[in-house]
Amino acid sequence: MKDYQSDKYENFFLHLRASRERLVKFADFTATAVAAPGADALVAEHGAALATATAGLRAELVTRKGQGGGSQTSTDTEGEAFEAFKTFVQATDKKMLGGYLYDHAAERATYYPDGLSGLTRAPMKERLTRFTAYANALDESPDAAVKAQGAPARALLRKYEKASTTKTQIRTELQDTINDLGPAAAAVAEALWDVHTAACYVHRRAPLQARKYFDYAGLPSRVNPKKAPRPAQ
Repeated sequence: MKDYQSDKYENFFLHLRASRERLVKFADFTATAVAAPGADALVAEHGAALATATAGLRAELVTRKGQGGGSQTSTDTEGEAFEAFKTFVQATDKKMLGGYLYDHAAERATYYPDGLSGLTRAPMKERLTRFTAYANALDESPDAAVKAQGAPARALLRKYEKASTTKTQIRTELQDTINDLGPAAAAVAEALWDVHTAACYVHRRAPLQARKYFDYAGLPSRVNPKKAPRPAQ
């Protein structure tokens, strides 16, 4: 049984499922813990390397945000973008389309193939498709006043598309392991492993004490990955 419990000797930090932002917070906790007064010197000596690796990952995060990467700090959330589009649909129906369709009932399916609620209560996976079709219908309307609503609909559609794409990117990142997130994240995982192995040695007679250097509660649940991690203190 050459592979008996081989996972016990592998760097499990590389296989954690967490975003880059969550990993930075996790590493910050450990860096603070190893620098605290009273930390054993054998553990504390790995603090500098961890701080350097974490700084590298943090710099990568800043670059990704500047390039429009996976973060919702500077964009509308999918929910906010949906509410904005829904409000527009309701207002347009009340002020514009309602009257137009009263005289052109045969065209209702062009704008509302699933009914008005098909837009205002659209399932998340159907929203982008339905909103796009609605904006196209406005753009192509033979009525000038209705057609004029195409431009604001298109602007809201772009915001919704950006927000929904960002959400998908974040969801995908949360499904990735640290090892999938690139060299900077892997370097943090290696530095965390050095702290872990040192702490396990220092506290080998009371190994649970090694946990104090790590904020495991701040990571997604291994049993239920969708469960939100505990907010950092």
